[in-house]
Amino acid sequence: MRNTPSVCATFVALVCVPSTALAYEDQATLALEVGWAGIPSSSTLPRNGIDVGVSAGFGITDAWGIQGVLSYNVFPDERRLQTGVAGLEAVYLLDIVRFVPIFGFGVDGLVSGRADRRRGDFALHALVGFDYLISDRWLVGLDVRGYWVATNAQSFLDPFIVTVAARVGVRFDTHRH
Repeated sequence: MRNTPSVCATFVALVCVPSTALAYEDQATLALEVGWAGIPSSSTLPRNGIDVGVSAGFGITDAWGIQGVLSYNVFPDERRLQTGVAGLEAVYLLDIVRFVPIFGFGVDGLVSGRADRRRGDFALHALVGFDYLISDRWLVGLDVRGYWVATNAQSFLDPFIVTVAARVGVRFDTHRH
């Protein structure tokens, strides 16, 4: 146990000394996702569907980023419900070496259709998820988004939509030397 002070001093130095490494502010990401979409509180609409999407983002600081998200959800039944979502979200990336928890919030435009009816809605969402960095370039991840359809009073959508999606992505270095 004579090395305990040395180990503690090394740990404190690693934690307290600022890093000169470049992080998310110098990266862009492109990802594809597929998963489950649900309308949990629905009694009249189909509750379970499929979510597919694409996202693209870039870092604005070492921990914060902006992402654009496009997704398509289909809820199959005798009167299939479809939703298209275009959103912009702010994400906080908690970089823990290869495991990166993600938290965020965003605003969305939704277009939904059922039979012959189409409707545009506005929504807000929260995001929680994680990425696992396979390499410096590739990542896999999982995220959960909860959407609140803000214009629900006029819409045939229920006020809450949830998606759970697996993601594969590629990261690009945007730092110019």
